[in-house]
Order: sequence, then C-alpha cells, then structure tokens
Amino acid sequence: MDSFAELGSPVRDTARCRSLGALFSLAAASALAGALVACGGGDDDVPAPLPTPAPSPAPAPAPAAPIAAQLAVPTPVGYDADRLAAFNRLNEIRLSAGLGMLAQSTLMDQAAQAHAAWMVANDSFTHDEVAGTVDFTGVNWAERDEASGYVPVEGDELIASASQGAAGVDLLVNGVYHRAGILAFEPVDVGIGWSAGISTNVSTPLVLDLARPGTDAIRGRGQSAQASIGGLAIWPLDGARDVPVRLGLEIPNPVPGEDVLSLGTPVSITVDEGKTISSLSFVIANRATGVAVPAQLLTNRNDPNHLLPESFIAAIPLTTLAPGTTYTVAFSGSALERLSDASERINRSWSFTTAAQ
Repeated sequence: MDSFAELGSPVRDTARCRSLGALFSLAAASALAGALVACGGGDDDVPAPLPTPAPSPAPAPAPAAPIAAQLAVPTPVGYDADRLAAFNRLNEIRLSAGLGMLAQSTLMDQAAQAHAAWMVANDSFTHDEVAGTVDFTGVNWAERDEASGYVPVEGDELIASASQGAAGVDLLVNGVYHRAGILAFEPVDVGIGWSAGISTNVSTPLVLDLARPGTDAIRGRGQSAQASIGGLAIWPLDGARDVPVRLGLEIPNPVPGEDVLSLGTPVSITVDEGKTISSLSFVIANRATGVAVPAQLLTNRNDPNHLLPESFIAAIPLTTLAPGTTYTVAFSGSALERLSDASERINRSWSFTTAAQ
C-alpha cells in the first residue's frame, strides 16, 4: 500500500478558534480604599485606628509577543519506539529549519492516540469522526483535544497512513499542506498518536496534533523563529541532499488538474503568521542545464483547497524531479506585516540535490 497523508482544516478556520485577546484578557484590579473610623467618648474609650489595607497589586500585563524559540524541551514520557522516533524527527526538522522545538503534550497525546485507534476501528482514513461510532471522542481534532483537557489556539492535525516513526514525519513534511503545519513558527506543543492496527482502508496510522495552549497566557502566544534564519524558514534546506523526487500521495491534491503522483517535491518559504508573503518570481532550475522546472505557485490566495495560511508560499514542480540532480531556487518577493502595513523585500536563493534512484 502506498503511503499517503491527509490534512485537516486548521483550527483557525473553525468555530472552535479562540482569539488570544479573549483568552488572555486581564481585568484591571481596583485598589481598596482604606477608611479610619472615629468613635466619641473618653480618652480610654478611643479605639486604636484600623490599619489601612494595602492596595491590591496590579496584575502583570499579558505578554504581547511570542516566546523565544524553544531550543530544548523535556524528554517525552510514555512513548513507544515509533512515537518517540516521530517526535525526534519532527523536532530535528524544525530545528534544522531554524524554528523552535515542540514539547510533548500528554493531553494531546491522548487525543491523537484515540483518533489513530478510531480510524482503524472504523476503517476510515479521515480527520472527522462520527458521533455514535466505536471509539468516538470528538468530531474534529480541536474537539478531541478539548475533550482530553487541552484547549488549542490555532494549529493543525496531520495524519499519515501506511507509515510510521521518522518515515511518517518525512512523508508529511514532503507534502505542501502538511509542511505548512510542521514549519509554522507558532506552535509550542505536539501530541502524537500511532497505531499498529490495519483495516481494509487504514494501515498503521500516524497522527500529529500541533498547537499552542489557550490556558497559558505566556506559551499561548506561540514562539518565534531563531534569529539565524532572518525570519524565513525554507524547505528543502540549502545544501540538502537525498531530497525526494516527488511530492507523494497528498490528500487533498494541491494541483487538482494534475495527477498528484506526477508532481515533484515542493519548494517553500514560511514567515511569521502575522505576515503575508507574496512572490514576484519563484524559480526552480536544473543547475547543470539552467532549465527552469515548470511549477505551480501556491499561496493562500490561489489555494484550491483553502488550507494554506498567508504566511506560507510554495512552488510545486508539475513533473517529478530528476534523481541525483542539483536544483537551484531563486525567490524574489515581499512580506507584508498585516497590522502595521510595513513591507519588507525578500530575495533568497539556495540549492538542494535529489536522491539517486
């Protein structure tokens, strides 16, 4: 069975999404006004004045910016070898791209593990569970996370079938939609589920839930990228070797008019979620011949499946890449800060080499 992957709707696009302002608003504390009470009578009857209550301290303001990139996280607990391998590979990818690591959430682990079991039990490779079915824990991933006790702010659920451990994560990051979730700057936590079970249409499913917690005013702001990458996360990395020649069986198909199995590995750039990235030119070329690879530009504005954030842009080769070949990438465009309307020019070039086959 071919390995394949499917992307769920990001929670930012559902009614389950919570605004940080609502989650983390702090009520202003009012100082208590002390009063002295005087009583008439003789000197011996005059009571000592009551002490003036100290004013209540003003609450600390909610953080206004993401935390620094997490360069270390606690060692996971309770994982089998496959889930531990997936966890390690996920964080290896993020660190290599200049992003922060994701910490284990045992609450999201429960939700992800339950959904992996549900897919096998109901022979259905999908993000959406059906109430009343065996092992049902919530219709969508955000509901399942909440049912386990984790309140997600934005994020994604990524699922893969017929793959496991590090190989499953490699499969996911090679798809354009799944990569957008894996390489998002902001998530701070991950829950991982995996089942060795096999049914007619589902085989050894891997489930990744990535989010930031709505119950934590600091970590709920998400995390920033490492300063070394200058605000851009590229993939494949500059100088990468053994890059797959094809995108793989991604669901949904990002280029519906083309056979998804004929598409090459996407090249992408991710910026902070508060920015909109746009392109003037995005070219992939064979370094030896200089010939450009026909490619489909994919952004939030032309995404046929309405899954990409404004902070992500990709060029998808319309043919599989040649094996054992070095390709150059040249990007020219800009990133617009949506709150301030400040725009920055982006010019980036790099190269990678495909795997020999």
